[in-house]
Amino acid sequence: MATLENHNWRPDKAPAGNDERVFSFGEYRLIPQRQLLLRGAHPVRIGSRALDLLYLLVERQGQLVSKEQLIGHAWPDTFVHESNLKVNIAALRRALPQGSSEFPFIATVPGRGYRFVSPVRVDVEAAPSPGPMSAATTGDNLPPPHILVGRDADIVELSAKLILTSFLTIVGPAGVGKTTVAVAVARQVVERYEDGVCFVDFSTIGDSRLVLPAIVSALGAGGNQTDMLFGIVEALRDQRRLLVFDNCEHVLSAITMVADHLRVALPDIGLLATSREPLRSQFETVRLLPPLTWPEEGQVVDRDEAMRFSAIELFVARAKEATGYDLRTADIPAVIDICRRLDGIALAIELAAPRLASHEPATLSHRLQQSFEWLNYGPRDAPARHQALLATLDWSYRLLSDREAMALRLLSVFAGRFALEDVVGLAAKLDLPTDEITRSLGNLASKSLLCSDIRDGRLRYRLLDATRGYAAERLCQEGEASRVRAGHANFMLDLFEQAEDEWRWRSAQDWTACYAPRLDDLRKAIDWALGERAALPVALRLTAAAIPLLDQLSLVGESRQRVQRALMRAGDEEGCEAALRMKLTMAHAWGLTFSKSLGPETETAWRDSLVVARQTGNIDHQLRALRGLAALVSFTGRHREALRILETFPDLAQQERDSSEPLEGERLRAMIAFYCGDIRPAYEQLTRLAREHGTISSLTRAARFQLDHYVAIRVSLAAVAWVRGDLATAERAAANAVAGALRIGHVVSHAHALAFAALPLALWTGAWDAVETHVAALTDNLNRQDIGIWGPVSRFFAGAALNARHDPSGIETMRAALDEIIASRFLVRAPFYATVLAEAALERGELAIARSSLATALAQAEQQEERWCLPEIHRLQGLLAWRDGDPERGEQALLRAIGVARDMGADTFELKAAMSLAERWVRYGRPSEALELLQSACDRFEPCARGGDLTKARTLLDQWRTIQAA
Repeated sequence: MATLENHNWRPDKAPAGNDERVFSFGEYRLIPQRQLLLRGAHPVRIGSRALDLLYLLVERQGQLVSKEQLIGHAWPDTFVHESNLKVNIAALRRALPQGSSEFPFIATVPGRGYRFVSPVRVDVEAAPSPGPMSAATTGDNLPPPHILVGRDADIVELSAKLILTSFLTIVGPAGVGKTTVAVAVARQVVERYEDGVCFVDFSTIGDSRLVLPAIVSALGAGGNQTDMLFGIVEALRDQRRLLVFDNCEHVLSAITMVADHLRVALPDIGLLATSREPLRSQFETVRLLPPLTWPEEGQVVDRDEAMRFSAIELFVARAKEATGYDLRTADIPAVIDICRRLDGIALAIELAAPRLASHEPATLSHRLQQSFEWLNYGPRDAPARHQALLATLDWSYRLLSDREAMALRLLSVFAGRFALEDVVGLAAKLDLPTDEITRSLGNLASKSLLCSDIRDGRLRYRLLDATRGYAAERLCQEGEASRVRAGHANFMLDLFEQAEDEWRWRSAQDWTACYAPRLDDLRKAIDWALGERAALPVALRLTAAAIPLLDQLSLVGESRQRVQRALMRAGDEEGCEAALRMKLTMAHAWGLTFSKSLGPETETAWRDSLVVARQTGNIDHQLRALRGLAALVSFTGRHREALRILETFPDLAQQERDSSEPLEGERLRAMIAFYCGDIRPAYEQLTRLAREHGTISSLTRAARFQLDHYVAIRVSLAAVAWVRGDLATAERAAANAVAGALRIGHVVSHAHALAFAALPLALWTGAWDAVETHVAALTDNLNRQDIGIWGPVSRFFAGAALNARHDPSGIETMRAALDEIIASRFLVRAPFYATVLAEAALERGELAIARSSLATALAQAEQQEERWCLPEIHRLQGLLAWRDGDPERGEQALLRAIGVARDMGADTFELKAAMSLAERWVRYGRPSEALELLQSACDRFEPCARGGDLTKARTLLDQWRTIQAA
């Protein structure tokens, strides 16, 4: 048939009678009655306006045809600018290439018009008589109605749009439900079409020449078989009918020609089309039919909330029809995962749901992770292309050009979303034409095989999971899989080695936004390379290059597992570079440090890391190894040894340009000094650091020691300032540490801030609601990122909160957690935890537990040289002695607590001990001494200071003075 692009060829130009004129010139034949231009035996693609112009010029061969005449012929009753004429004449000249410029077909007469100058022969050929064609019936031939789930809003919106525009194309990926929705829309608007609806299913034809016969057949019309388009127009003239053209994607150009012609000739006819890509008609309105909805990843929903998502609703409805299944609360995560993996595609969901007859939802979800191949059979009464999920993809794949098919197979190697530059980089690695591949992206998107969206201001593409699986299978069938996956792994290696370099200077937010979206591709590349013996060097380098991103995202458990696996395989790789082994051993040491137990292998890993760093001469990694080793040694209760390890840190740091090196060393030395009892210098040092570093660093490199410096300084300052007696600074530092960690989204820093600052401060101030809130947040962090080291600490504070709420299980929870802390060798602050347990047990009258806990506190403090909490140990010794009926020993212990606290500058602990002793002196008739003692301790605090024990002490002073005055 004719290849009209924008079909405006008017029916009133069709000649009457059984003869048709044929205009021949050069290699061309123009048959106006059939709206056809042939070059030899092949149709020429040409716009309808240009064909109008050609007909008039050829008919007046040799004559001047003015611009006005040409415009009036091609655009009757319409005002258009002369530029439209020039554009269409230019299109004609492109469609009629000439062998020689001496014999052009169309000549320009400047300022006047055009002349067709090539010789033309006019023949008259017999044609069948075009008898009248009429639609046999009114009413409709729509498929039976289908019970729709989750599409009410879409149907309302699309119906309104069809009524408004009269020509609507519904586009979307295979199986999304376009046909079902289109039929529902047609039924919704049918009353507006008094002559009914005609449904034309083009999926049953494979040739564009059969488009018109298919429409004629659906209309039930007979008559003019020579000029079917003209006959269709005549049959539908004076009717108000809706035509539904279903599955247009494989015969687009022919349907577009027909639709454009009908839209112009029959303004009362409505057109509703479904296609995997737009028709690209000048008249159509295109609407994308989105997939069904499911909860976002990580969103927690109950049963009622889950059923409000259309994908879940459809899955449960179809499963219930097939198996009697009803959604159980325990199944919700698995059902959500099923719908997510099926991308909300209705057909896929309908194929999967009946599988619950033989599989639990969790099993079904797991199988979908492996393959979509088994979703291979649909209902027998479904269209052939819908009998299987893969059949719908076969249908789309066969319509692709070779270049588009190659691009689709190539894209299957990406794990999830990808950017244009990723495609370009991969194509370059494979020596493929990047311009052709990138052009294919637009074509695949228009055919609903490729999705795109804007995320964080960046355009991202992705294949639906089923499409990716299908394309990956095609990649294997074509024998391209190994080469493409190797190219993908090498591209990822280039990208993340570049990221590793940028990590040193690029802002954290910008760096993370650039590289975090590629994490799944990084994982996929590493996993593939580790499975290929020849790609092992790539796998090791990829793992090392992945470390900064895994650290930045606090993916502690994943980093530990991947690095351990890489180090095991590195033993198989002869000549593994020292620099590469250095990175892996460093990451391995950190991974072990955050695990559940700080066993000897953790210290071995740190010392190995330091040895390798020294061998390579890498100052940066030497500093990081020294810091990590010192932190570990301090964590395991050897604070003096940790300080000795750090002695070389300042001089070494001067050789490294990064200012974070001496900063982190200074902070860590101050904190360890605090544990050793040097509270005044530690407080002054940390106060200065906090003042000098008052904002969060924007550099990703700030996380190179696993903790953000801004957060780490304030975590340290919070505890030190509280013990020192600077209560306002302590509370502000703890709050800022938590807020800062949340702001940068660094889970390890957040967990550290909660465990070492927010929770102790909340406990010391008796803010038990805050304790419970912080415990919940810390537990969530530990569960999500496998940071096992803080698990017992979290449980200890949870037990303290239970005890404060008078829950008898609190004491036992604290005991069990303290046992875990000591068993894990995470001994830093263990003496402090033991004093908290001892005091709680003493208050509840659990004297045996109080004594054993106090003994543990003293033993650990002496063994670890952890002197900062000695005043609390002595205070509790005094309280226990008083409880045992030995006030003299009790008084000595409390005085010892006051003296030690005063010597160290632990003003808060001095206040607590003074208050304990003063209360007992008052009971024993020594109020004046009590007032003097407690007033002396209170005077060490600023007059404006408030909170905790200070408020209680001042209240006691007021009460005692009132009693004494009376």
